[in-house]
Amino acid sequence: MNEGTVDIQSELEKLRRPSYRPPPDNEEIKETKTAPSQETDDPQKYRLILEPALVGAMIAINLGQTSLQNFYLQTACTVDLGVDLEVCLKGDMEAESQVIVSGVNVSRSFIGSLISTIILLFVGPWSDCSGRRKPLLILPLIGMSVMTTGVILMLIFPGASTVQVLYAVQLPISLGGNFGLLLAAAFSHIGDLCFATGRDVTRTMGTHRAAVQIAHVLGAVGGPLLYRTFGFFGVFPLVLFLQVSSLIYVIVAVKDVNVNRDNKVSVCNWKLPFNAVYCLVKPREGRKRTIIFLMLVVTLGDRMLLSAEVLIAYMYYRYKFHWTDVMFGSYLAFKNIVSFIGTLLILSILKRRLRLSDETVGMLSCASYILATSGLIAATMTWCVFMLPLVGIIAQGSQVVQRPLLNKQILPTEQGKIYSVMGSLESAMQTMSSPLYSLLYTKTVATMPDAWLLPGIGLAFIQLFSYLISRKLRQSQDLKTNPTDLAETGKTPEAKIPLRTKEVK
Repeated sequence: MNEGTVDIQSELEKLRRPSYRPPPDNEEIKETKTAPSQETDDPQKYRLILEPALVGAMIAINLGQTSLQNFYLQTACTVDLGVDLEVCLKGDMEAESQVIVSGVNVSRSFIGSLISTIILLFVGPWSDCSGRRKPLLILPLIGMSVMTTGVILMLIFPGASTVQVLYAVQLPISLGGNFGLLLAAAFSHIGDLCFATGRDVTRTMGTHRAAVQIAHVLGAVGGPLLYRTFGFFGVFPLVLFLQVSSLIYVIVAVKDVNVNRDNKVSVCNWKLPFNAVYCLVKPREGRKRTIIFLMLVVTLGDRMLLSAEVLIAYMYYRYKFHWTDVMFGSYLAFKNIVSFIGTLLILSILKRRLRLSDETVGMLSCASYILATSGLIAATMTWCVFMLPLVGIIAQGSQVVQRPLLNKQILPTEQGKIYSVMGSLESAMQTMSSPLYSLLYTKTVATMPDAWLLPGIGLAFIQLFSYLISRKLRQSQDLKTNPTDLAETGKTPEAKIPLRTKEVK
């Protein structure tokens, strides 16, 4: 039997059983069926899952973010423009250097996103067939480590052009699936674990999101300070150490939940991408497919906003408000502290105390983002900019609720395929949006530097309406289903809705 004739669906059916591994005989079935009950004695008790790995990776990314931007701009100024380093450090060639970096980013973003998209379409569905999420966590961490090693080598042996530097950074991380693969694998692993142990999906993913925000703060504060004190060689060796540490943690501590040891599907099977796409678009019970599509719109919008911010934010604040890297790092730290507090408010007040639906939290977060971004366009003073995160304190709520909301519409054996297709679409969207954002900023930086923020406001409105429609669909589906249930059980609609939610999980 060759790769093209392997029955992918049969491999997935092996993972639909409640046991942790495919049992060969009846005796093992009894033993494995009792295993989940031991794990679910106290399913809501806090236990470390992927927090150390995600925190280490995110601290590393944020530690090196401003230093990488400085390295790009310094390379463009000294190598491409041929200006002395002293003149470049004074900022006399700032606009010219930014134009060079933005121009290279157009092609670099396209090629990098294309590579990561292809990888995601194969490894994600394969992880569903095999039940293995761990290799998908390892691959991007290896790519990040190779990327940082390349940066250190280019600092030791200078002279590379801006094109060479940017591609040397982009290619290793893209071949590793980019950070999108790490997140997709993390969410799939968390979903598997929550399904097997009975842990609350929204709370568990929210905890990981909060841990990532803490990592943002630590990295944003430490990166510029380390750069100012020790230079590039004080930043990138520490970044490499954190990435390797995260890699070691995943290898040693993370265990797959439900492995299909009889899997015959190769990661290179050409049917995998088609099977994954079909899993996304196939008909589902009730309005689940429509809700999945709406959450796809929300996810793609968030990816566009995030990629634009990572690509342009540092140069934008540096040009409009004349900030240094230390000031920018301080602002990122403050913003992420406020965002972390906002996440706690969402989980403890909006979700637990007020019991708002995921869709309602998403709508409130979109409105918060629109107000904060509009204020940034109007701001002219630094103190005004520092007030805006308070306005957008729950702007990250969309990222907190979108994955749990999506998880409630799909089966555990579909998570890898769904998240891989979504990750691929995110990469494809970034492939199109990043060059457009770079082009927009290049054309408007000298006359209207705020122009790159306007598409984000439009996207936030689209996300808001997506959450609103999703909420209406879910409510209509509950109203359509409950009358039959009431006739059979005599229970109230309020008592039936939580049971349906639990069943979907």
